[in-house]
Amino acid sequence: MKFKKPILIAISLGIIVFAIIQLSIIITPFRATPKKSDAIIVLGAKLWGDRPAPMLQYRLEKALELYNEGYGDKIIVSGAQGHDELITEALAMKNYLVENGVPENVILEEDNSYSTYQNLYYSNKIMKENELESAVIVSNNFHVHRSLMIANRLNMDVSAGPTKNYPNLALTVKYYMREVLAYIKDFVLVR
Repeated sequence: MKFKKPILIAISLGIIVFAIIQLSIIITPFRATPKKSDAIIVLGAKLWGDRPAPMLQYRLEKALELYNEGYGDKIIVSGAQGHDELITEALAMKNYLVENGVPENVILEEDNSYSTYQNLYYSNKIMKENELESAVIVSNNFHVHRSLMIANRLNMDVSAGPTKNYPNLALTVKYYMREVLAYIKDFVLVR
C-alpha cells in the first residue's frame, strides 16, 4: 500500500509532462512564421521508389512556395537513402524541385542523414561551407517543434515553414504520439 501513492504520483507527472509536450508540438506550427533567410532546408521523409511519398511532397510544395516568394536563395534538401528507397531522399527532392522550375544550381544536396538531428547537423555544415547564415526549416506540422529545438541546440538561425500532414486521422494521431517520444529522446540526447 505504501508504494501505491508514489506510483500514482509518478504516473500523474508522466501524463502531465506528456500532455505539455504534446500541446507544444500541436501549437508550434500555428505560431511559426517563416522569415526571409539565406536558405530553405527541406527535411527528408519517405520515398516511394524514387519519388516523394505524400508527406515529403507536401514539404516540397511548401519549399517551392517559399522559394518563389523569396524566402531563400538556396534550397538544402536533406536525407540519405533508406533500405527500401531506390535513390537518396535528397536526390529525389532535387529532381522534384528541378522538374518544378527550380534551377539546379540553387539546390544543395545533403545525403548523409538518417535522422532529424543528422538532417540539421549536416545541413548546418553545408550552410557554413556556403556562407549561409539563416534558414527556413520546412517540415510537416507534427515535426516542426522538435526540428526547431534541435536547430536551436545547434546554434542555427532558423524559422519554420510548416506544412500539412497526411489527411488520415489514424496516421496523424500516430505521428503526434510518436513525436512526443522522439522529442523527449532528442531533448535528453542532443547537446
